[in-house]
Amino acid sequence: MKRLRLDLLFALLAVILLPALKVPAEGRAGTSYRLEYSIRGGAISRLLFIFPLRVFYEASAAVDLTAISQEDGSICFAFARVPRTCFILRTLGFSGKTLALLTVGENEDGSEAFAEEILSLWRSRTPEFAERIKTVKKFSHLLAPGSHSFAFERDAAGFYRDFLVGLEPRYRHYPAKTGLYFKVFPMLANLLKLLNHRFLPSGSALGGGAVLPAEWDGDELDFSSELNQAAGLLEKQVKSLVAVDQKFPFRLRFHVVSAGAEEIEICGEGHPDVPLWKGFMLREVFRRVRLRPADRELLSDEIWMGIRNAKGQGGFGRLLLKKIDAKEK
Repeated sequence: MKRLRLDLLFALLAVILLPALKVPAEGRAGTSYRLEYSIRGGAISRLLFIFPLRVFYEASAAVDLTAISQEDGSICFAFARVPRTCFILRTLGFSGKTLALLTVGENEDGSEAFAEEILSLWRSRTPEFAERIKTVKKFSHLLAPGSHSFAFERDAAGFYRDFLVGLEPRYRHYPAKTGLYFKVFPMLANLLKLLNHRFLPSGSALGGGAVLPAEWDGDELDFSSELNQAAGLLEKQVKSLVAVDQKFPFRLRFHVVSAGAEEIEICGEGHPDVPLWKGFMLREVFRRVRLRPADRELLSDEIWMGIRNAKGQGGFGRLLLKKIDAKEK
């Protein structure tokens, strides 16, 4: 009964938060997109110069979406499916001797083989962490029944809003709890907020023979709020231990990578070296947007950022929303 009430609540929220879908123009109905992210990072150090600290974290998740364009230029995205197994791979404790692998998909078929493939790849790619692992724990999840809700809107200016996240990984031995955060789907929605800044010159528009300048500066960016929210979704203890405070704003420098009748690609990049927390700095940020000039149809929207300290410890995060065709499903 409780699950039924939650499902009804999500359905009502979808009606309230998302505008009514109108009949789209011919050829634009049911356009398919994939939203995916990857985060990877690690650190090897010592606490109080004595106790070894070895921490590694990697996560990857994706959802397929059905998108319908609206008359006001916005796009409504709604959940279609989980196209591949999503996972979190992380060390436990300070010494990094135990490794946990959490996976979730729409079914359990091939989950064990996938887990072994991910572990094999990780061992070959990060021997400095893998050589210390004594125990590997696997936590296989399924999507909770009735939790297939994930939606948001992209407005005419390219800003993402009105998020609805109902997808929920459930441990296969439910109601047993792992005690580990597995918030890959809320993370997908949260990272979309990193794209809420201007990528075209002020007052410029595509189409109608418009010509963009050779280069231009984007908005002033301060990702403190978004990064703090993301840190809180990584691990429950991170929220109390890490407080991101970006010391100064920065701007991306944009330029047109390629342009044609069918597609225009715009890239913005910045190397701010701005302090965030405890010696870790936002080293570089890249934004890449592909559009069809004739009607400004979104082909892809991507952001990549690297965060490291002076010793090179840290990692990167990448978010990509892209239009897909039948071959990629």
